[in-house]
Amino acid sequence: MSMKQNFEDVSDTVLLEEVKRRFDQKNSTLEEMEFLTKKLYLLNEKLKEHDSIKGEFLSLIKNVFNNPLSSLLNLSSMMRKNEDSPKTQTMKLLLDMELHKLDFQLNNIFTAAEIEAGEIANYWSEIDLRLIIEEAKEAFAYLIEEKELHFSSDIELDRLIVSDAKKLHTIFANLISNACEYSFPTHNVRISARIEDDHLLISIANTGDVIIKDPNKELFSRFKKVGVHASKARTSIDGLGLGLSIVNALVESLDGEVTYSSNENLTQFNLCLKLQDTSKAEALMSESANEFMFDDTQEMKEF
Repeated sequence: MSMKQNFEDVSDTVLLEEVKRRFDQKNSTLEEMEFLTKKLYLLNEKLKEHDSIKGEFLSLIKNVFNNPLSSLLNLSSMMRKNEDSPKTQTMKLLLDMELHKLDFQLNNIFTAAEIEAGEIANYWSEIDLRLIIEEAKEAFAYLIEEKELHFSSDIELDRLIVSDAKKLHTIFANLISNACEYSFPTHNVRISARIEDDHLLISIANTGDVIIKDPNKELFSRFKKVGVHASKARTSIDGLGLGLSIVNALVESLDGEVTYSSNENLTQFNLCLKLQDTSKAEALMSESANEFMFDDTQEMKEF
């Protein structure tokens, strides 16, 4: 029997009912799609509101901590310059040391939160790389003095570079912190920088405990801890912490790459950053990252 004969055998009533059934089915599908579209729209609006609140909360928390902490750091720095009894001077040094530790850890926490929220836009300015390195190194003066470490710098730059001062400060702070922490006492930490083609090449090397095997991928993963070959002076080492994942994310945001290598007791981190055009600079020059980190800090007088 042909299809034409089949249709001829079907009454008009049956055909109309079938058409109505299919039409109702189509309307039901359209209503479901409309309902789901509205749900997705409302969810998207809630996500936008959530991101906005999260950003405002993060900004508020940073100001709440950074403003008083920067004031305390300035106070402790000025207190160290005043001569006092040996006991009081020791207390001043301990205060200054603990404040710098807290400042470093809080900056890492805030930076990690900003990376998670996708709020790591670049703020380009012309900077003197030597000053950024010296400033980052100064924060760990207590550890350098305690371990009697020697720093050597080979900065082959004859001009300013365009980059993000705050990000570079955070990158160097974490790499210098690791170099100091894992160096053998009285040994050297070497920092070098040079321009090759259209890239800035930076290396930070130290002699001390080295990472086991070749965990390049795991090393830069957030919350992933890797083992190290610990010296006899150390009882235990769990890993290198959150800092290296922050370094990796910030370097990538600056159009760069960070790699790691080790040989016996030598550890070296290598950074390759793409040079930015001077037209991107938003300021004539930024000598220090502090102006970005503590904008609201009031000038304090010595007492």
